[in-house]
Amino acid sequence: MKLMNFWQDGEVHVGVITEQGVADLTAAVKACGCEDCKALGTMETLIAAGEEGKKKAEEIAKTAPKKKLEELTYAPVVTKPEKIFCIGLNYLAHAMEGSGRLPVVPEVFSKFNTALAAHNEEIPLPKAGSRFDYEAEMVIVIGKEAKCVSKEQAMDYVYGYTVGNDLTAREQQGRVSQWLIGKSPDKFGPVGPCIVTKDAIDGGNMPIRLWCNGELRQNSNTNDLIFDIPTLVSYISQFVTMKPGDLIFTGTCAGVISGMKLDPDKKPWLKPGDEVVVEIEGIGKLRNVLV
Repeated sequence: MKLMNFWQDGEVHVGVITEQGVADLTAAVKACGCEDCKALGTMETLIAAGEEGKKKAEEIAKTAPKKKLEELTYAPVVTKPEKIFCIGLNYLAHAMEGSGRLPVVPEVFSKFNTALAAHNEEIPLPKAGSRFDYEAEMVIVIGKEAKCVSKEQAMDYVYGYTVGNDLTAREQQGRVSQWLIGKSPDKFGPVGPCIVTKDAIDGGNMPIRLWCNGELRQNSNTNDLIFDIPTLVSYISQFVTMKPGDLIFTGTCAGVISGMKLDPDKKPWLKPGDEVVVEIEGIGKLRNVLV
């Protein structure tokens, strides 16, 4: 199942993407008024409703009002995750193009909720700094509360996947050992265009690409992750309780601007007007323009 968030009359609605159009699940739930369906009205509560909620959503979508996808204004696929985790140096080639150091355990950092942005949303570049970079990433969407889960159990806690771009202010990132400020400028974590539930795709074997102004810059596959999906979910859960709707940016592949073998002042850092498109086969394309 493919799910999206979109803006409707000033509020975020959940949509189910079907061959007939986007079923407005939020509108259908409001019209129904049924107590059993109330939990399906937002993406966060729909995710928390688990497999039973997914089945009800699929059924409601059959008769819900449909909208044309191209006419909708996207919202971030999750608008209020309790936590956004990110993983550094999680593709071998990317580690080699940078420090050359391979991590022993997943290197976890975070972004704030204010870093979230949607497909087709403009991303403002901070006035501080000038060396801005992209990072194409697959993002895990957590489906239920996860605390101290084993690697063997980990996939039971995954709801689905989306596309992410871990935009980075490299100057700020490189000045200190803690990456938060360099990773969390406003709207530096766009996600979308949709969430695909885990039953529909194999998150461990998905081609991932990034284009900057039409030029292919990153081209890899999630099967090259150093720490795979179950490992990441299990590892984080040993220390932090994850909740439905939490996100895990799983790391980026080779091809980032900072890894180019050029003098730093000559690298093509992102600038206003640049278009960045990240695609993961089976999910879709996440497009943003920098301003």
